[in-house]
Amino acid sequence: MKNFEVIKLNDSEYDYMVMATTCISPISTLTDIQNELEDKSGKIIFDLTLINGTSSNRYISASFENGIFDRRSFETVKVIKTSIEHISLDFFVHHLDLVENGTIPNALKSLLVAGVEV
Repeated sequence: MKNFEVIKLNDSEYDYMVMATTCISPISTLTDIQNELEDKSGKIIFDLTLINGTSSNRYISASFENGIFDRRSFETVKVIKTSIEHISLDFFVHHLDLVENGTIPNALKSLLVAGVEV
């Protein structure tokens, strides 16, 4: 099982969202993401909710060119647009097994399963 899922974004400042799907950060397996992105370029946002919960490092952004990440571009996203939060929440609502089997606190699991913005 992959530890991430890539979502193509439209009408966003980001081109792709990478959702962590296990307790292993997708940032630790960048080569796998690069293989999936092949020769694409743009800006990506990582949603690490299943790893970090709702802490300040829940979202990380980075740039990539020709499928290769610029490792100096990684930064914590302090302010996230509502549209990105909705995409994230929709992902979790449609992947309840990931939430229920995750290591995040039960209170957060309940909120995500119920589709409540966190």
